[in-house]
Amino acid sequence: MFNIFTVRPENQRALIESITADSGNTDIPGLLGMRLLRSLDGTHVINHMHWETEAAMQTALRTDPHIAETRRRVGELIEGAQPLRFEIAAVLK
Repeated sequence: MFNIFTVRPENQRALIESITADSGNTDIPGLLGMRLLRSLDGTHVINHMHWETEAAMQTALRTDPHIAETRRRVGELIEGAQPLRFEIAAVLK
């Protein structure tokens, strides 16, 4: 899953810190990994989360308190969000 956040440049760092604040202290079932990318102009952050299954992701989004708190904090910092799902089409070395 990719979450593409639009943010004011002055909030980009705070957004990244909000997303990563609990990352070292939580073990979310089904979450295989997460990568954050920031735009060089400061206006976007992409959160790429890699899940075991769609069901694991849906369960975590509904029930995990760390995700709920992170979503609340993120909501205070962003101007907009666009969650997108993709599947792997090809892997190149």
